[in-house]
Amino acid sequence: MRRCSLLVVLALAGCPDRTISAVTPEQGRVETKDIPTERRGADILFVIDNSGSMKEEQDSLRANFGKMMQVLETLDGGMPDVHIGVTTSDLGTSAEDGTTDGLKFGCSGVGDDGQLRTAPAITGRYIADDGHGNKNYAGTLDDAFSALADVGTQGCGIEQHLRGMERALKNPVNTGFVRDDAYLAVVVIADEDDCSLAKQGLFDSSPVADTVNFACTSDGIVCDEPDMTTPGVRTNCRPNDHARWVETADHFAQFLKGQKTDARDVVVAGIVGDPDPFGITTKNNVSVLAPSCTYAGPTGDQTAFPAVRTSDFLAQFELRTSATICGANLQQGMTQIGALLKAEFGDPCFEGQLADADPSTPALDPDCTVSEVERVSGGQDVELDLIPACSRTSNVPPCWHVVEDALNCSYTHTDPHLKLVIERGGAPVDPKIHVQASCVTVDPTGSQF
Repeated sequence: MRRCSLLVVLALAGCPDRTISAVTPEQGRVETKDIPTERRGADILFVIDNSGSMKEEQDSLRANFGKMMQVLETLDGGMPDVHIGVTTSDLGTSAEDGTTDGLKFGCSGVGDDGQLRTAPAITGRYIADDGHGNKNYAGTLDDAFSALADVGTQGCGIEQHLRGMERALKNPVNTGFVRDDAYLAVVVIADEDDCSLAKQGLFDSSPVADTVNFACTSDGIVCDEPDMTTPGVRTNCRPNDHARWVETADHFAQFLKGQKTDARDVVVAGIVGDPDPFGITTKNNVSVLAPSCTYAGPTGDQTAFPAVRTSDFLAQFELRTSATICGANLQQGMTQIGALLKAEFGDPCFEGQLADADPSTPALDPDCTVSEVERVSGGQDVELDLIPACSRTSNVPPCWHVVEDALNCSYTHTDPHLKLVIERGGAPVDPKIHVQASCVTVDPTGSQF
């Protein structure tokens, strides 16, 4: 069975799924759940833009890292076994073909080369914490992450976020960070778009730094309007698959998917600039990319630029989330990332308001179909048995019911905060078994479709 994007309410016609056959289509929207019974770890890689404009955003990231972890701590059994690593977008003047272009515009050699950052309080190149007291750092998890994520603002202004991710996962100095049996998550934090180089030449395109930066835009992106120099707004802008210097976003998406046998074990997230509007303006009489947003930061007005390539990369993954960096506070984005990761572990909390199948009774009667499936080799699902609802007179396991859990589901947008519970009477469950559920919801106005 193909999973729809999690943590959203889905139109029934938008995700064909044989486990929802018992739900009456006229009742409209359906929220799906896929809950593994096996507890797995997560290897979480942060790729942080360390160019000159990122101080306020880095400060907010460090301040709000705990929001992501607070969501993960609401998992049954507490925080999962995590590896957390940090690298930067600084690849110097190096390109995918292995060449470098010396020292240009403050960019040099291979830059940080995807090496995971270190800190005195951490043993090794990444945080390791199994959630049960076994950890490789002194002090708190927030403090350990803050030390790694303090990447500074002296990095290359040609930001290679996606190559930074690729190098981090390839560089032998980071051996041990990625585990075969863990989920893999990549989080990009940036206020400019990706400019991952395929080959040399970009830095030689102009003696002016602003023009070199714009060369990445004009080479790596195409819009419906072919003229990329005249000031004005462009439409339908997308990655250029025939760029002269810039590597395709598809290349990095395929690389990341290839890190796991099952692509559903890969999660991507971004807190980046809004991809629209995409406009061209002038600065010092040369064409430059216009910011897609301006916002008030702690030290004054801040800007972010349209993340067309980065957004296209994120869109190629089933399990993804994207939040805007266009604000002074990354709290919402970090909470959103935590919720996506929790969903991968098996989030029983409902994001949508569940429809009441029998409004004549005082208790909520959810309209759900719940089944057990077995995940076999290759990531395929084989449906086994339907799980019946627990009745008010008999709760013979296994059966399901919906309960309120304001503490562990506090991040959801509905009230009451509800979650799905499977009663098994203490019986063991094969780790290859997943619980998949589809429940009818109502729209935000409260009307049922």
